[in-house]
Amino acid sequence: MGILGQLERALGVWYPDPDADPDDTNPVVAVAFREYVMNRLGDAYSVADREERAAGEPDLVCVRNADEARFDLITCYRSRMFVGEDREAYLPWTTSETYAAYRTYAETEENPCLVIIGLHGFADEPKFLFAVPLTEAVPNLPRTVLQKYEVKKDAELF
Repeated sequence: MGILGQLERALGVWYPDPDADPDDTNPVVAVAFREYVMNRLGDAYSVADREERAAGEPDLVCVRNADEARFDLITCYRSRMFVGEDREAYLPWTTSETYAAYRTYAETEENPCLVIIGLHGFADEPKFLFAVPLTEAVPNLPRTVLQKYEVKKDAELF
């Protein structure tokens, strides 16, 4: 477990009391998950964290060192999924407006854009990890789509 995850738990960022919902939008959580993703990419990629960015721009820009292919990554950690009226499990990861801005950015830049999603566990050690192409990452992702893009613990991110 990473130091940020230990700090989150010590400060009560995750579950301040047993009845409280976790705060997935907490900036500490977002930073911890972004760092997890950068570490997961390893030495095969050069990664730049875009701390200063407009809404709808990806969090990370990475270049595969072997062939200099560029990828834009949107990182998102969520602690849980929700069950819709149709009894299907959904992951609401962004708003429709932000999703449209991401799509516009991706079309303008013409680089592959992936949404890297951590689910359950903690931001610095998610139980599940997914690398979903932006074109398939609708704002309320159904479980069936997520399952197609699951990244196993020892596998490369993409």
